[in-house]
Amino acid sequence: MRLRLSSIARRGRRLLGFGLPPRHHNDYATHLPVLVGIGSVLPVKKVLEFGSGFHSTLTFLNRLAFPELVLVESVESDVEWMSRISVAAKGDPRLRMRYVPEPIERVLSEIRLDCYDLVLVDSSTEACRRASLIEELGERKDLRGIVAIHDFEIGLYRAAAKNFRNLVEYTAYNPCTGLLWQTEDKHATTLKKMSKVIDRSSKRLQPDDLQAWSEIFHPHRGLSASQP
Repeated sequence: MRLRLSSIARRGRRLLGFGLPPRHHNDYATHLPVLVGIGSVLPVKKVLEFGSGFHSTLTFLNRLAFPELVLVESVESDVEWMSRISVAAKGDPRLRMRYVPEPIERVLSEIRLDCYDLVLVDSSTEACRRASLIEELGERKDLRGIVAIHDFEIGLYRAAAKNFRNLVEYTAYNPCTGLLWQTEDKHATTLKKMSKVIDRSSKRLQPDDLQAWSEIFHPHRGLSASQP
């Protein structure tokens, strides 16, 4: 009972923002180490991304970080931003970008989730919109992959994730990242070990150092991190 109460207390403190490192100056990149880690420990071939970004979309397309990837389906609500990411991707045929005006979560009814190994949620400028998307994902019966949520220290997002069965949090950098999934608990041990690697390495690395994180998680691959 004492351990259980301790766990509840830690979660309560985190909901209030206690026990977290200061917000990183490069707050758009703090989920990059987690993404690179996932690409090393799980066979990620297809990604569904809500909210494109230089630190997510381009990382997925990087063959060092995600050597098995064949498709990134990116759903974006900002036309100008979508254009910038598309240009940066340099015509990579594995990227499919789709414009969906807010509320972006309405597109979920048109998407089969069982074919995606990873779903990233980093969309919308309004927290309530992202929370609604997270809640709907947690209710989907066809979800088979892992859901990665950026800014997971936000209480609204954590509450919206209540229907997920499994959770591993990454708090080495703030904003934090949560990994959630519904299927059996087989990933928990691996993903918790990954968290320890990130915790140790965060003492000396910046979150956006793709080359360094790739070398940590893919030490035996002889590719350049810039290779598309």
